[in-house]
Amino acid sequence: MRDFLKDIFTMRTVWIDRGGGRWAVRKRFHPVVRGFLIFLCVCAFGIVYTRYDKIENHHAEAITKSESKHEITVAKLPEPELKPVQDNVILIPLRKKSEIILPSEKDSNTDKIISKPEAVKPRERISVPMNNGKYNILINKSTFTLSLFKGSELVKNYPVAVGRNTGDKQYVGDNRTPVGDFKIVSIENASKWKHDFGDGKGKIAGAYGPWFLRLDAKGWKGIGIHGTHDPDSRGTNATEGCIRLSNEDIDELKQYAYRNMPVIIREQ
Repeated sequence: MRDFLKDIFTMRTVWIDRGGGRWAVRKRFHPVVRGFLIFLCVCAFGIVYTRYDKIENHHAEAITKSESKHEITVAKLPEPELKPVQDNVILIPLRKKSEIILPSEKDSNTDKIISKPEAVKPRERISVPMNNGKYNILINKSTFTLSLFKGSELVKNYPVAVGRNTGDKQYVGDNRTPVGDFKIVSIENASKWKHDFGDGKGKIAGAYGPWFLRLDAKGWKGIGIHGTHDPDSRGTNATEGCIRLSNEDIDELKQYAYRNMPVIIREQ
């Protein structure tokens, strides 16, 4: 047995015929040893390949879990539920954009409520910009109505109060709501704002309600759509130039408002 093992692990001289009468001498192990070495090489390769494949799969699973853990799901929020439209739609001719003069916040007169003028009789058709299917607003001063549209489709009408005096804005402090085509330039939290109406009661908390949708003013300031501490003033000429809604309505309208939202104000 000892001689057999010695013979197996002893390098032996082998003559290899290279053709053309040429021979080469090589030192080689016994065929049994060479076969065993080849078998070990194959096993080692199989082990390395299997281990590498497991590492790759584990790495891929770790990446997938990490992406799943940090994945951000963007949910499409449903649009707020609105009450059905109860008012008739009115016909409003579109006009070219006009220059507007807005009131100064420094010069304010008493905010007394006067009697409601006779409303213009509603008709059945209305003309508003399509605005690519986005929300937009149309205000009719004569019917004290703010209409919310999605494109050209009427969504809802809201009762409002407008400037104490009728007609287009002419100068600072004339208590008129301007007529023209405007845009919302900012949406501001007005819940802590106060205002002195000059009636001897001092500054009134909540005079602007929870939100103030400020309109572009061509150099003037102070015109906007907002809530009120006096919801009973809706349907009248009662403001210094702004458009008043109830606090509940401005909360609802604010959900649809956005910067550069078109706002058209018409006299009739």
